[in-house]
Amino acid sequence: MKIVNIFAEKLYSLAYKEAHNEEYGRCEYDKLIELWTDVSYLYKFAKENDVRNIRKFVNDRLRDAEQIEDLLEELVEENLPLDAYFQQLHNNETGFKLLSLRKGKASKQDGLRMYAIKIDDDCFLVTGGAIKMSLYMKDHRDTKEELRKLEKAKAFLKDNAVMDADSFCEFKKEIDENEYR
Repeated sequence: MKIVNIFAEKLYSLAYKEAHNEEYGRCEYDKLIELWTDVSYLYKFAKENDVRNIRKFVNDRLRDAEQIEDLLEELVEENLPLDAYFQQLHNNETGFKLLSLRKGKASKQDGLRMYAIKIDDDCFLVTGGAIKMSLYMKDHRDTKEELRKLEKAKAFLKDNAVMDADSFCEFKKEIDENEYR
């Protein structure tokens, strides 16, 4: 896994190695924004998931993607906490939980989810995202896969002694240095 800085030491994203080669692909944040604004991808996704009103679905997802991008940029520019976007994944989590799992959504009607791990106050690591097609993550193949990626990334961070923003930045620096050797 590679860690990519998205917004000013507040928002980072993972990049995974591409299947069948040793190169890293684009980071998850960039990949999601690109997919969620690709009309042909959204149309195909809607057909594969038996969406009734494909035109509305596509237009709603395009709107959602724009809202997400605008909201995250605004939060960073105004130096507001990213917690305004990334909410607790599980409602039963209370307070600050070490490396807590988060979901991002711009509004209650938003059909897109960006998943992240909260490293520390106002420091998040995007692990992936999905178009929400079911109430529970376990009930759709895409969100089930995203939950798996969240848990795997959390274990990876714990295995490398990441527990706050300082240890995360130190770990990222170590990864970056090893990549250029």
